[in-house]
Amino acid sequence: MAVAQIRILSKTDIEKVHAMTLEMLTEPGVAVHSEKALSLLEHGGASVDLESMRARIPEELVDETIRMLPRTMKFGARNPKQDMVFPRDGPPYMATNGTAVYMTDLRTGERRTTTGKDLADFMTVCDAMEPLDYVWPLVTAHDAPDETHALSELAICLLGTTKHVQGEAMSAEEANAQVEIASSIAGDEDALAKRPLFSVIQCPICPLEFERGSIEATMEFAKAGIPVVSMSMALMGLTSPVSLASTIAIVNAENLASFAISQLAKKGAPVVYSSESTSPNMMTGEIHYGALEEILLAAAAAQMAEHYGAASMVGGFGVGLAGESPGIHLDPAELVFTSSTILTGTDFASGIGGLDRAKGSSLEQVVMDCDLWECVRELRKPVLFDDAHFALDLVRSVGPGGTFLKELHTVRNMKKELFIQNSEKARNTALYQLDRDQEVALRSARERVEKILLTHRPERVDADTKSRVDKILAKHQRR
Repeated sequence: MAVAQIRILSKTDIEKVHAMTLEMLTEPGVAVHSEKALSLLEHGGASVDLESMRARIPEELVDETIRMLPRTMKFGARNPKQDMVFPRDGPPYMATNGTAVYMTDLRTGERRTTTGKDLADFMTVCDAMEPLDYVWPLVTAHDAPDETHALSELAICLLGTTKHVQGEAMSAEEANAQVEIASSIAGDEDALAKRPLFSVIQCPICPLEFERGSIEATMEFAKAGIPVVSMSMALMGLTSPVSLASTIAIVNAENLASFAISQLAKKGAPVVYSSESTSPNMMTGEIHYGALEEILLAAAAAQMAEHYGAASMVGGFGVGLAGESPGIHLDPAELVFTSSTILTGTDFASGIGGLDRAKGSSLEQVVMDCDLWECVRELRKPVLFDDAHFALDLVRSVGPGGTFLKELHTVRNMKKELFIQNSEKARNTALYQLDRDQEVALRSARERVEKILLTHRPERVDADTKSRVDKILAKHQRR
């Protein structure tokens, strides 16, 4: 079997990145602002300095961490048919963008802050869109209490879609509250551990630093069997040296250090190697999503994850990220990056529905991005090289100068082997040609969103489960 993919690191390069990573993990080491996490690392063989909150992680602990990584994982969903499994064959599982602070109003087009009701609407649309495999909370529920907004957003998503949900937590207490809510939906904590209905992104502070709340949340999630995505977010020239080699090594070091803490908390804890690293705009200091360096870093990170036998989440897809309003907003660099995510070999990716460098979102953008992702993901369809696919007997039968158009083999296999959209989907994607008026595409997407909100009803949990979730939310919001 063959698949289209980008490989930028040779075997020698991979070995060099690993060797430089081991050097970084011992000197300067990693800053870990948690005595609990430092104690775990010390017990595992790291050298710990409590005064500086520094851990130096030796090669032996790195090797043991890699040996403990799970080689298979299941990311559960309320609908078991939508479970995701690792290893992944074919294109990456695709998610939405996450936690935008504003959206464009569906009816007026004006920018406004978002509420829990908006997030619920996004979940309804996401639940209806087949190309989406899992979801982040696309927008922030600003009407939820500040201390529990992530908990509220997780609950809204778990109740609003049957797909897997990916969130975040900033403390051990918040992590345990999220596990409590998901357990009430899954049945109990054992059922949740077997088929975790949610996973979390926990970001190191680049370079080489772990904030107390986030890393202690990571430890709690590890013990509960909730997959943790260790998303390194290096910015070349700001939070990492302005070189691809050094940045890749820092990304690698942050992921391995996070993995070590997870595996020491619970052997075999589900983890995902991740990077959303890129270069900044050196004129403004802003993150440059879609920079050419981002695709190189993403491809390298996917290779390093594969080297360790770990799942990976890198890259992104979304044609609206450069604009502040719904539509197709791509400069040439972003076009390359958006299309190339599929070729990095990653298991998971995200970005659907995002606007304005991920600060905004829109319901129409979710629909448009899903239409285009459905086309692009076909690039990663496996190509089989067994005897049946060589069809040698057919070639002999037709012979030189013949045609295969009238053959039964063509009729039986063309929809399996070729990307052929039905007429409705073909009409939708035809609207996105750049020489056409985008307002026509936007109007079509808006109409489809309105129809989904009127007619699509995601499968609901039963009344008793909903009541339990509400009580858990209320309990934590009173604290």
